Amino acid sequence: MEIKYKVVDGTSFSEGTPSKVIEILNRFMHKRNARLRLFYGDRVTGRDWGEVHDVTGYIGRSSGTQKIPLLIAKSGSTGGGGILTNAIVRIEYANKKDGGLLYKHPKYHK
Repeated sequence: MEIKYKVVDGTSFSEGTPSKVIEILNRFMHKRNARLRLFYGDRVTGRDWGEVHDVTGYIGRSSGTQKIPLLIAKSGSTGGGGILTNAIVRIEYANKKDGGLLYKHPKYHK
């Protein structure tokens, strides 16, 4: 099965990634002063999967020919895991003093 991507500003996002999610991930890419919390879920129903591991960190980008968004655990880290961009149903600041909610799927629920 071939994975299809939408390329925005040189970064490849899984097809089906909402434009608002792309905008937020691009805005925070390579910024080590904003730690984010990603919530994964069903992109049709908005139901949160309840993931608690590997969902908090800084946004980075892989190197190579297919550059994808990465979730970097610590500000000094140089690598991380790929983000399931088309399965994000909510994004918020990990540190509540920074604000809170950045994105929520229209049908988001737990």
